Amino acid sequence: MIFALQVSLILLVVSGAIAYIGNYVGRYIGKRRLVIFGLRPRHTAIMIAILSGALIAAVTLASLLFISQDARTAFLGLEKLKSELSERSGELSAANKELEVKLLEQNELEAKLGKARVEIAQISKARQKLGREVAAARQGEVIFKKDELITLSLIQAGPEKEKIEAGLKAIIDAADARLRAFGIRSALPLIVIPDEEFERTVYELAGRNLVFVVKLLAERNSLWGEEVPARFELVENKLVYGEGQEIVRGDIPQKLAAPQIEQEIMRQLGLARQAALEAGVLPDASGSLGGVPYAQIAELAKKIKDKKIALKIFAKKDIYTIGPLDVGFKTVNIK
Repeated sequence: MIFALQVSLILLVVSGAIAYIGNYVGRYIGKRRLVIFGLRPRHTAIMIAILSGALIAAVTLASLLFISQDARTAFLGLEKLKSELSERSGELSAANKELEVKLLEQNELEAKLGKARVEIAQISKARQKLGREVAAARQGEVIFKKDELITLSLIQAGPEKEKIEAGLKAIIDAADARLRAFGIRSALPLIVIPDEEFERTVYELAGRNLVFVVKLLAERNSLWGEEVPARFELVENKLVYGEGQEIVRGDIPQKLAAPQIEQEIMRQLGLARQAALEAGVLPDASGSLGGVPYAQIAELAKKIKDKKIALKIFAKKDIYTIGPLDVGFKTVNIK
C-alpha cells in the first residue's frame, strides 16, 4: 500500500514537472514569436502543449512498466494471458465434466454394491436352506447308486479340443437338467466332474477320430437333492447289426391261443434283447433298449394263429452301440 502511494506521488510530481516545463516552453516560444518546422507561433505553442501531454503519458506508462511487473504483464502479455485464461477455462470445463462422469460412476458402483450385498444375503440364505435340505435328504432315498448310468450320449472325437469340451459340457448340462426335471432345486450344479477327469476325457477323445458313446456314471451313491459326483466312460459307437440282419429266430408251436402266441413273441423279443446286449448294444439310463408296441405284437399273433411258423426278428435299420434296438418281424412257414 505504501509502495503504491510512493509510486503515485512520484508520477504526480514528474507529470507536474513535465506539464510546467511544457507550459514554460510554450509561453517562451509564444512571447518570442518563435516558429518550429515553419509553423505559425500560435500553432507552434499548441504543438508544444501536445508534445508535453504525450510526454507525460509516455513517462507515466514507462514508469509503470519499469516499476510494476503486473503492469508489464497486463500491457505486454495481455493476449497471451487471454489465451492462457481461455485454455485454463477449457481445462477446467473438461475437468468438471470428468468429475461429473466420475460421480455418476461412483453412484452406479454404489448401486451395484448395494445390489451385490442384497444378492450375497440371498445367496447366504439359500445356502443355509440348501444345507438344511441336504441334511434332511441324507436320511432320504438314494437317487443314483455307484456306477449307475446317468445319461448316454454321442460325441465326435477329433483334434479340435474346443468342440470336444463344448460337447462334454453339453452332456453335463443335459444331465443336470434331467435331475432338475425330477424336482431337485439347487443354485449349484448338480452334476460334478473333477477337472482332472474332464481333462483326461478331452485328451483321450482328442487323440482319436471316431464317434464314441459317452456314458456318464455316478462316482458314488448320491442322495436326493445333493450333488452327484460323476465320471465319463467312453465306448466306440460301432455297427452292431446291419439293416435286415437277423438277431434271433425261433419256432412258434401250432394251435396256440392268441394270448399264448403273444407271450411266445415277447419271449423271443427277450431273447433278442439279451443277444443285443451281448453283442454290445447299450441300454439307455432307464435300462431300455427300445420297445415294440403291444398293438404290433397283438396284430402279429392274429396273423400266425393256427400256423406252424418260424419267427425271425431282424434289425429294421442299422443298429449301433448306442442303440436303440429297432426290430422287425418276419414269419416263415414250416411244413
